[in-house]
Parts: sequence; C-alpha cells; structure tokens
Amino acid sequence: MIRYGACLLLALSGARGQSGPTLVGVGYAPPVLTVAPGQIVTLQVTGLKTVLAQPAKSGQVPLPTQLAGISVTLNQYLHGDLRASSTAVPIFSIQQNNGCYDGSTTADCMVTFITVQIPYEMQAILSGNPYQAELVTSENGVSGKGFAIHSNPDNIHVLTGCGGGACVTHANGALVNSASPANPGETVVIYAVGLGYTNPPAQTGQAAPASASVVFEYIGLDFSPNAGPSQLAELPGKPAGLVPAFAGLTPGGVGLYQVNVTLPATFPAVPSCGSSVSPFYPVSSNLTINIGSDYGTFDGAPICVKPPQ
Repeated sequence: MIRYGACLLLALSGARGQSGPTLVGVGYAPPVLTVAPGQIVTLQVTGLKTVLAQPAKSGQVPLPTQLAGISVTLNQYLHGDLRASSTAVPIFSIQQNNGCYDGSTTADCMVTFITVQIPYEMQAILSGNPYQAELVTSENGVSGKGFAIHSNPDNIHVLTGCGGGACVTHANGALVNSASPANPGETVVIYAVGLGYTNPPAQTGQAAPASASVVFEYIGLDFSPNAGPSQLAELPGKPAGLVPAFAGLTPGGVGLYQVNVTLPATFPAVPSCGSSVSPFYPVSSNLTINIGSDYGTFDGAPICVKPPQ
C-alpha cells in the first residue's frame, strides 16, 4: 500500500490564537509555499487551541472538509482584492507534535500537521494569470489569518518511504529494490503527487475512476550510481523512448498519480546495487528515472536495475 504521508512536501502555515513567539523551523531561506492543483501536502500549523489525544484520520472517501473541528479554506482573488472563490479543502489526517523542550503539553507547544488535498479548482499561476490564492485554517468555526500560496500547474514529487526508498513497483505490485531489481524491457510504476491538472478534469477529494485521467510529463534515464534528481535538458518534442507509457491518476486513489515507464531493452554497464563505488559509498541505486514537465518542476525516482551479464 502506498502511504501518502511517507515523505510529502511540507508547507508552513499558521492560525489565529498564538500566545507568543513560536519556533516552528529553521533554514537558510524563507519558505516558498508552492502547490499544484490536486496536490497532497502537509500543512504545519501553530497557534491552534486544540490538543489531540490521538491523530485524527478521515477514513472515508470522498474526503471530509472538517476533521476534529479543524478545516482549511482555499480563497482565490482576482487582481489581488476581489475575491473570486472560496473552496473547502479536503483533509486526509491531522496529527500533532510537541515541540516544547520542557515536555509541556499545552496547546502552544503543539505543531499541528494537517494533510490535505489542494483543490483542483485552484487556478494555476501562468504568465498573465490575474489570480492570487491563500489558505485559511479554521478551528471550531473561527478563522485564522490567510497565508499566501504560489500555485503552479504542477509540483512533481515522487513518493518515498516504501521499503526505505522511492515508491516504484513492478507490474505485479512488488517493490523494485536491490533484492528485486527491474529488468530490461519491463514496465515499472512510479507513484507520485503534484502532477497537476488532468484530462478529463479530476474531482477534488474523490477517488479516481477506473479510466484514470491522463497528464503529460516527460522522463529521462540516468544510469549513474546514486544519482539525485535532475532537470531534463529539453522538454518539447522528446523522442518516443522518453515519453512514459502512461502518466495519470491511480484508479481508486485520491490525488495519487502513477507514471508507467517502459525500460530500454538493454542496459549500459552499471554496478549492481549493494556493490561499492568506493569503500564508503555503497551503490543504493543504479538508475534514476527523472520526471519533468514544461512548467519547470521535476523529481527523480532512484531504483535498482539488473546489470547486463
């Protein structure tokens, strides 16, 4: 089973009622809250009064828009001041982390993680698009402040946490890993979020139909050991070998996409997974499948393939 919460993009938000300065993260640059229509993200919220005894999970489809008294709204504005729409945001789950050093369990110690699906109704920001968007967290009907978000047509993120690596499977559903590497010519399935609009349009918070909607992405193959994600050098007009066999919503999933990639009939000489490129760097992957789009976002799925004999 693919776990949506395994390794998702985290967005920093806030809500009304914070009692004082609250440290919720560190870094070298201000966070940029970029999301795509239909993307599953986890919002990190402070300042709520709620202290959960245990995590709250929706457990139903269509997803609810309120859970444990907490809700999130997407507001869109035309030319920055005229509200164009307000859309309730579906919620997968809510859980909390105690961030206080002294172990206090008061509300102001809690960082609340709200996993949501960004509505497909969000207008993606393109050149000349006049829409601006914000997310508002509410608690028991009391709304907090709105936090601006940047919308992009897609925001590709390959799911990880499946057996310690990327969520990539063989056609039979078994994970691709060092014990079960992919073979030449087979089709592997990469699971991801944030691939954006679909054709026909998907329904927010709803399970994808059996006839999964299609999106258009490009792929690139990097047979370097332990290669990280890289942006594709060119996008339009790619040869047929670098177009996925399928890219679209996974039937029955909510906001879950799959990219089916047919591997080449022959592989170049690559070290096997588990071998060493040096005494300190074992090979954990020998092929990274990069996924990119015309909108500038990309991610990669590092996997193990069977070296040529």
